[in-house]
Amino acid sequence: MSRWLQIRTVIDRAAAAALLVLISPFIAVLGLVVRLRDGAPSFITVPRVGRGGQVFGMWKIRSMTASQPDGRADGIGLSSTEDHRITPTGRWLRSYYLDELPQLVNVVAGRMSLLGPRPEAPEFVDADDPLWHDVLAAPPGIAGPTQLLVSAWEDRHINDSPTGRQYVEVVLPVKLAIDRWYVTRSSPRLDILVLGSLARRLVGRSGVPALTERVRAQVPEAEQIPNHDTPADPHLSPGL
Repeated sequence: MSRWLQIRTVIDRAAAAALLVLISPFIAVLGLVVRLRDGAPSFITVPRVGRGGQVFGMWKIRSMTASQPDGRADGIGLSSTEDHRITPTGRWLRSYYLDELPQLVNVVAGRMSLLGPRPEAPEFVDADDPLWHDVLAAPPGIAGPTQLLVSAWEDRHINDSPTGRQYVEVVLPVKLAIDRWYVTRSSPRLDILVLGSLARRLVGRSGVPALTERVRAQVPEAEQIPNHDTPADPHLSPGL
């Protein structure tokens, strides 16, 4: 993990606490909308693997059908744009990352950071793989570079293989390589680049050219991502 990420962990917790104070009423309103439209519960936790391989409960505003007693959906811990489990309200929440806002609580608790590798479900983490050791040296993030670079490509593989086989065999190694690159080379300048690319997606501007160019130049595995791919939805990341 880079020295910058060690410093930023403290900054992230303070920033997340301040943000929670400001937007907690908005989060509560979103929760109420979900409850009125889709029933209870409005908020759920999903198991994710965090720093050091520790499993924690990641908070989300529920965006899928509540099939299990705890409000989670049945099935694999991956989702795509064609996932029938996503509710109409959830699709809208996901398009603007709004379902991720409760993860500020995880950041304040020290389980997550604002920017970093997106946490994976336990069934997709291989504790014996050295790449995972490097990636899990840092806390996972609410947002990260892989969301901006592989989401359209990832989405197609998940749609083609609902069991997750293509995701594990084809997509995950590329994501791990990009995440490892980010964790080991993170700096204020790189984080500004990631934030700028994320802002472009949120306002509907296509492409993340500066970030894409840098990753392709420094991460050989990224060559597997088609050149014409740009994520159509800023939220195409694994999760329920």
